Amino acid sequence: MDLAIETRALSKSFDGLQAVDKLHLAVPAGSIFGLIGPNGAGKSTLIKMLIGLIRPDSGDGFILGQSIRKRDGSIRNRVGYVPDVPVMYPGFTVAEMYRLSSKLYPFWDWERCRELHQGFHLPEGQRIRNLSRGQKVQVALVMALALRPQLLLLDEPTAGLDPVVRRAFLQTIIEEVAGQGTTVFYSSHNLNDLEQSADHIAAIYRGRMLFSHTLDELKETVHRLQLIFTGEPPEDAIKSLPGLMEYHQSGRVITITIIGHLDSISPRLVELEPELVKELNLDLESIFVTFMEAQGYGFER
Repeated sequence: MDLAIETRALSKSFDGLQAVDKLHLAVPAGSIFGLIGPNGAGKSTLIKMLIGLIRPDSGDGFILGQSIRKRDGSIRNRVGYVPDVPVMYPGFTVAEMYRLSSKLYPFWDWERCRELHQGFHLPEGQRIRNLSRGQKVQVALVMALALRPQLLLLDEPTAGLDPVVRRAFLQTIIEEVAGQGTTVFYSSHNLNDLEQSADHIAAIYRGRMLFSHTLDELKETVHRLQLIFTGEPPEDAIKSLPGLMEYHQSGRVITITIIGHLDSISPRLVELEPELVKELNLDLESIFVTFMEAQGYGFER
C-alpha cells in the first residue's frame, strides 16, 4: 500500500507526561483520514511532530516517504497545514498574505488561490486582525491548497465555526481529494463531519492507538443488538460472548454492543434462544464512545 504518512513506535513526552506513546499509524495515499480522540489524547502533538514543529523522543515517522527526523526542504513544499488557530501576520491584508505565500512556495497556483478566495467570499483588502475566526481558517485553507500539496494536515480547523462555513470548508476538502488526489489527514472532535467526509478513521487515547479502520470496516465489525426474551434472559451466557463491549438490561430486553462479523456472532446468539434479535443503528460517535467507555473514560457515577 502506498502510504502518505507512517509512524513507527513514535513517542513524545512533556515533563514526564506521555503525550504520544509508541504509536503505529498508516495513512493511505489519496485518502481522507480522520483522527479522533478526547482532549489530551495526543492528536495535536502527533501532527506537530509530523510537520516538524516538535521533535519525537523515540521512534520515527514518515511523510511522503521521508523520515521526519531527516527531512529536507522539498517536503515543506508538498505539505499544507491548517491548525485550529491559524498563525498569520495580523497587520497584513488577505492579499498580502497570499503574495507572501506565493514567494515561499515554488508550486504556488494563483488560479487555484483566486478560485478558492472567490468561492469563500473573502475580503481581499481586509487586514487579518479584523477577520472573524472562520474567515482566518478559510484564508489558511486557501493558502494551504494554493501551494498544490500532496498532503494536507488539518488540526481541529472547524472547531467553533458556524454550520455554513464548516460545510463549505468540508466540501472544499472533499473536492480537493476527488480532483487532485491530495491526501487529507484530519483531526477533529466533530465526528459527524468525519462520518460524512472521511473514508478511514483512527482513534487514539493517552497517546496510544485504540483502533484504525476504514469507516465501512468499523460499521461491519461493531454492532449494537437488542435481544428480547420470553423468559428470564441468560445474563451470564450473554456476558460471556466474545467481543462483548457493552451490556444493558431492562427487564426481558438486553442491549449489547459487540465486535465481530455478524455471520460469526449469529450462531452464538441463536444458542441463547431469544424471541427477537434486532440490530440498532450505530453511528461513528456511538462507536467511539463505546470504545472510550471500555477504556474507563467518562464520568464517575
